Amino acid sequence: MSKVTVLAVGAMTLLAAGLWALRDTPAPAPAAQDTAGLERHDFLEGLPLDEGGYALMLHEQVTGDGLRVVRDAAALKAAQGQAFYTDDPGAQLKRTLLSVVFLSPPGMPPDGAFVTVLQDKQAVETYRCYRAFCSGDEAFDPPHERDMAGLVEASEPVELVTESFDHHDTARARMFKLMQDADVVMIEPPNLPAPGTIVFPKRVRLSLPAILVETDESGHEPVEPFDEAALEARFVAGFTHAFPETDAYRLNPMRIGRQYPSPRGWPVVGEGIDGYLRDTNGELRGLGGIMVIEPSLTVDLTERMAEALQAEDAFAAIPEFAPPEPPVVADRLAEMAEAHLGRPCPDCFKIELQVATVDGIRVDTLDAPSFSLSHYRTVPQ
Repeated sequence: MSKVTVLAVGAMTLLAAGLWALRDTPAPAPAAQDTAGLERHDFLEGLPLDEGGYALMLHEQVTGDGLRVVRDAAALKAAQGQAFYTDDPGAQLKRTLLSVVFLSPPGMPPDGAFVTVLQDKQAVETYRCYRAFCSGDEAFDPPHERDMAGLVEASEPVELVTESFDHHDTARARMFKLMQDADVVMIEPPNLPAPGTIVFPKRVRLSLPAILVETDESGHEPVEPFDEAALEARFVAGFTHAFPETDAYRLNPMRIGRQYPSPRGWPVVGEGIDGYLRDTNGELRGLGGIMVIEPSLTVDLTERMAEALQAEDAFAAIPEFAPPEPPVVADRLAEMAEAHLGRPCPDCFKIELQVATVDGIRVDTLDAPSFSLSHYRTVPQ
């Protein structure tokens, strides 16, 4: 019998974003790094602009007013050999190290994109710059330098457009048309399945029962390694055994969520407890040393199969696939119960978790599968 109860169940929406971020690996700087640690980026240097098809995306750090693009071949040619900027990546590293030394979390840095070189509506390279240095808002020695050589004046505003499609072939057809559209300056590579992949009309999420795992003294590492691949393999084998009509559905990769208790442990509830178990000082007395694994996966399937999965006892034929609950959970809860109640009561206490399910498999209906395509296009002025 599980020693877990569920506190709250939320139907979480899985977001499938088919957008790719601009590449964030800077190209080798043509100019050598100077002795002060600065890097100079001549971002148009060496580009065969005479071949055509080139454009330059200017990011917020350059324009101060959103994304803009330079498509004028003459403006790009005129700026080649002149346009540059300096960066001080070492300053960002020093600030990160100092925040660690003084236990101050550095947080998420803002996007450092500076310019992106485009060719035939695809990103070739994104050059980045440390924002604190390149903004000029803080004092650096030597300071940030740039010469955009008329590129800002020659630029046009652009906007991001994202479209959704019911079928990946429709998305591919739209992408072909966008390649011929003169107002489109960049198409983000779409995350589409292989041509010929079946598109099912329905999608559900299967939340599998939460799994308790004993941890070491750190509270974050399992005493015995948890084999995610083995869990997924056992579940897939059991699912296909119970539902052999495999052409009626497609199992997507399993996702593994993790939860860790607070320093006071997982809240304990049960017989003779008003609220949560507390010590003589009124402080929460929970169960520690246990982490929670939350497996889930989505299934693309036919309407008939979706109805079958939501039927009562739909998963009764699936063999056991999850590892057993660690004996230490029941043992420690029994000790807590006896100490609190003054008598043995091994099944009186449980821990309370905020998970989708602890017993059976929970089925949630999701939006039908869709496929996204994003592109940047010039804004009419």
